[in-house]
Amino acid sequence: MDRTVSALMRRGVAFALSAVLAAGALGAPAAFAYAAEGNAADTPATGTPAPDAPAPDAPSADGDATVDGSGGGAAGNSPSADDVPAKPAAKAATKVSGLNRTISKKPSGTIKDTIKVSPAGKRTVQLQLYNGAAKKWKTRATFTTNRAGKVTLKYPADWKKKNTTKWRVVVKATDTAKKYVSKTVQVTTYNRSTVKLKAKSAVIMEASTGQVFYAKAPDTKRQNASTTKMMTALLALERNKLSAPVTITKQAATTDYSNLGARAIGDVTTVKNLLYMTLLPSDNGAAEALAIHTAGSEKAFVALMNARAKELGCTHTSFKSPHGLTRKGHGSSARDLAKIARVALKNRTFAKIVNTKSYRFTTSRGNSYTMKTTNKLLGKTAGIRGVKTGYTDAAGHCFVGAFKYKGKTYLTVVLGSPSSDQRWSDTTALLKYVKKYF
Repeated sequence: MDRTVSALMRRGVAFALSAVLAAGALGAPAAFAYAAEGNAADTPATGTPAPDAPAPDAPSADGDATVDGSGGGAAGNSPSADDVPAKPAAKAATKVSGLNRTISKKPSGTIKDTIKVSPAGKRTVQLQLYNGAAKKWKTRATFTTNRAGKVTLKYPADWKKKNTTKWRVVVKATDTAKKYVSKTVQVTTYNRSTVKLKAKSAVIMEASTGQVFYAKAPDTKRQNASTTKMMTALLALERNKLSAPVTITKQAATTDYSNLGARAIGDVTTVKNLLYMTLLPSDNGAAEALAIHTAGSEKAFVALMNARAKELGCTHTSFKSPHGLTRKGHGSSARDLAKIARVALKNRTFAKIVNTKSYRFTTSRGNSYTMKTTNKLLGKTAGIRGVKTGYTDAAGHCFVGAFKYKGKTYLTVVLGSPSSDQRWSDTTALLKYVKKYF
């Protein structure tokens, strides 16, 4: 029995194989093979068509079936390169050169800035103004570059109405170039009104930013007398401990216009005490003592002063002494002195000393010194926080002040006022300017 079944099965397989070969020879669709055991011949396998169903169309190369059954997949039926859409070319980055990021102007002037845009061509350029209240940028002017990419931007008059305004430049994208948005361009409006001064030079500078809002001959180098001592004190603070003992030399004790006197020769006090003596009554001998203690000699200390001034960006300053007595070539400008004061006031000890009305100390030998500030506005004008007076015949009457107003500190400088009273009048006029516009 088993042999008979086995023989019949072998005959069935042979017959099926013959049918397949015959179909292939005739070009007919080949039938699927089924299991030879049980009732597999009556039920197709899962997911396969019935033996008499037509074969499904082959999928095309992109996964979609072709309508006529000639879909791709085979090498001979792949789509040609012309049928594949071209990948769009990447846009070039837009660059802008020649743009001024910080601009200072009097309100009577105009602001024009020439820039170059690349890639070149007719490009649309916008000047946008920042609205702080709305926290939004608004387009205030639109320009078009020439074919070389150049354009002159003319700032609308909005900047004349405030002390500072923020702008930016936006270059519109093209089919081949990306959009460009610049960093902030800050415009400072200074000398918004006339201030009647008799001082030869003057400046108002906001301490946190260094922005100048009023200027009269700000970069003219002049003899600056004892305002020099701001740099002397700054270096002494940066290079010494306040408690460090200082021996008073004969050179320091006998310096012109000093209250140390001969009794101080060989006496010992501290850096702290000499700082108060240098900055409050503006003692020349105390400044000399600090210089010699800090650098070993006046000459070496003066070299340090000039190097530090250069670091602070003082371009119209040349110190010849630590006290400011008239010497050929010695001098500074109103702007440079404001820069020095700005840095010095960041030192808490300096700021405390220049905001002190009086001070007293006793040396190791028991010599006592009592002193008062030469700043007549301190304690009398609200907001005044220092800083330093100065006077020589060559320099005239000078004053560098610090005025705190509405949470900000404004530095005022007057150089070359004709009298002490005029120095205070000139400074008061600058303070009124601050109150008017800030």
